[in-house]
Amino acid sequence: MTLPGTATQYRIREAAESELDAVGRLTYEGFGHHLPGAPEPAPDRLELLLDAASRAREGVLLVAEDAADGGLVGTASLLPFGSSLARQALDGETELRLLAVLPQARRSGIGWRLLAESANLAQATGASGLVLDTGADNERSQQLYRRFGFVRRPERERPRPAPKVQLVVYTLDLAGYQAA
Repeated sequence: MTLPGTATQYRIREAAESELDAVGRLTYEGFGHHLPGAPEPAPDRLELLLDAASRAREGVLLVAEDAADGGLVGTASLLPFGSSLARQALDGETELRLLAVLPQARRSGIGWRLLAESANLAQATGASGLVLDTGADNERSQQLYRRFGFVRRPERERPRPAPKVQLVVYTLDLAGYQAA
């Protein structure tokens, strides 16, 4: 795997407890809800986006930190099978949820670095695979996941009632994964 762009000015690490409110806001903004004209998420989705403390308690909450100024620009949540926040993980899998990068930091390789650290951590815990889902219309994210090595699993996708966004499911087999 080759890292697209340059993300050397960013450090991927676990979020500190003192940063949880900021990570919640970063997640909200990373999904673009703060942009003019963007729709506000449903109340349960808004709660999930802002509640970084629950994600940290249930699993590993990663952040991408700008080495130059210490600002947080990205995040991802790793959740074990059985977590109340996991919705796709099967026994033996780790679930990646809420990977978000601030709009101004996109296309810098941060998403790739968050994926790599997530795969490394999941593999280190003995997980057989890493699973995630994303909106069916989120082609940009799906391209990133496919380039990284994730494979779409339509057999694991379930219809959702409107107005919920339809989800597509991707997995990464960690048996053959080489740590990035």
